Amino acid sequence: MIGSKCLIRRMRQHLSKVQDVSFSCRDDFLASLGSQDDNAIIIWSVISGEALCGAPAGSDSAVCCKWLHGRNDRIVTAGYYHVRVWQVDFSLPKLHVMDAKLGSVRRIFTSIDIQTDDQFAYFGTTTGDVIKVKIDRDEIRFHSDPDTIIPVMAACSKDRFVKGIRAITCLLNPSTGKINIVAGAGDGVIIYLNTQLQTVAGYKTQLKGGITSLFLHPDQNQFVVGTDQCNRYELSRDLQSAVLKTSCHSGPVNDVAFPNGCADLIITSSQGDIRVWNIKLKQELLRIQVPNLECLSCLVSPTGSSIVSGWDDGKIRAFYPETGRMKFIIPNAHTEKVTALAIADSDAKSPWRIISGGAEGRVRVWNCTSTHQIMVTSLKEHRGPINALKVNKDSTQCISASSDGSCIIWDLIRYVRIIALFEPNVFESVLYHPDESQILTCGTNHKISYWDSTDAEAIRVIEGGDGFMTSIDIEPEGEFFISGSEDKLVKIWLYDEGLPVAIGRGHSGLIKSVKFSPDLKSIVSVAATGEIIFWELPKFDELRSIVPADLR
Repeated sequence: MIGSKCLIRRMRQHLSKVQDVSFSCRDDFLASLGSQDDNAIIIWSVISGEALCGAPAGSDSAVCCKWLHGRNDRIVTAGYYHVRVWQVDFSLPKLHVMDAKLGSVRRIFTSIDIQTDDQFAYFGTTTGDVIKVKIDRDEIRFHSDPDTIIPVMAACSKDRFVKGIRAITCLLNPSTGKINIVAGAGDGVIIYLNTQLQTVAGYKTQLKGGITSLFLHPDQNQFVVGTDQCNRYELSRDLQSAVLKTSCHSGPVNDVAFPNGCADLIITSSQGDIRVWNIKLKQELLRIQVPNLECLSCLVSPTGSSIVSGWDDGKIRAFYPETGRMKFIIPNAHTEKVTALAIADSDAKSPWRIISGGAEGRVRVWNCTSTHQIMVTSLKEHRGPINALKVNKDSTQCISASSDGSCIIWDLIRYVRIIALFEPNVFESVLYHPDESQILTCGTNHKISYWDSTDAEAIRVIEGGDGFMTSIDIEPEGEFFISGSEDKLVKIWLYDEGLPVAIGRGHSGLIKSVKFSPDLKSIVSVAATGEIIFWELPKFDELRSIVPADLR
């Protein structure tokens, strides 16, 4: 099973967060550091998964740990104002610790690496300097015996780097035969240092985002670098060539949309940007950045000529999908955030309409042309934020779902309310059944509700999951729909039976939006933890066969 992407073992001991982990040199043991809730170091057996021994990691929080290269029983930890060298007595088992002497230096250590000869360890700090510590120590001794070899600080770099040193690694320079230290800073700078902690001229580069991880590739020819903007680079050893390999949003992904009839592209919205992705290549094609703002909703116009988006500054922005240039902007579209968008009519003719919903509870209709955008009407009946908007096929009606516990169907010809439905619930998503005879809603009551679109009477209520429901989408025939929820599950449902026939597990946080692809071969889901997951959609015949005939 090993190597087939399966979970080998799950080990539980820490109270909450695991701060850092490190394998021993022969991969027999694993060391883990807990967060400040327990601040413990625990040694695990990799084979059995059992905790062998543990101890408080320090008088203050520990942040990083690293096993020595040549010893299976010695490990170094560092954190707030301390560096400690541990030795494991596996006969008991028990941990024996020795603190390094740092003199008057007080630092918060964030990263660690050790020379291959295990003589010195190098530490990155929040103040931007690199600390060198000689980590040799006595073997385990009796309490009455004095310490003769104690870890001690050997050097501190004179240069300091912006936003601290977040990642550090040691390597052997094949051209000189000497050890070099490669440090990654919080401002995206990567730089070479020699063993005297002096910068090496000509070895410096700048990447997008603060460096969070830095490792030498197994082929020894390049570095693999991660940044806090969720970019992963492959960087040459001379730091002259950097290739962006993968990227993703660094904040919650609030919405996802497919262009009409195109299953190869998706558009996602998040903090500070909108991105266009190629599903087949799993690559980012375009990034539209609006700094210091958050895009809460996005969609593509029917002809694909515009990406329309709603932002937390109350503005609606439209962009050209090929270049990302601004097409138009509607300032002060809402007094608060623009939380939902829908398009009525096709933008192939002029004017075409955008329907927007705001955090203040207003639904507004906008006439858009190539030269100007004018508000047609502002509808105010909701008392809470508008979370979803859907337009029917002929663009004569629109339904809005709100946090105030109501959904309202609006007449888009006379711009009046047709009917409203109410429930003690925060409605998160709403949609029309393809034949428009029914309405489907979901929200914080953990349920999915069916409603008659004529009289707004509830037809059926089914349990959606263990968490509140956040998003639903339905395929064009109306036989299946999908849902996403707080319990991190994507579910496929039979519409008429109200039964789940498939469940997708993979998200690590609340799911924000789910969508069927236009070709009905895949599902895309996005989450508050920043991930975008592409799911292979089973064939509908296979899904039908799951439900017994007497239940269909």
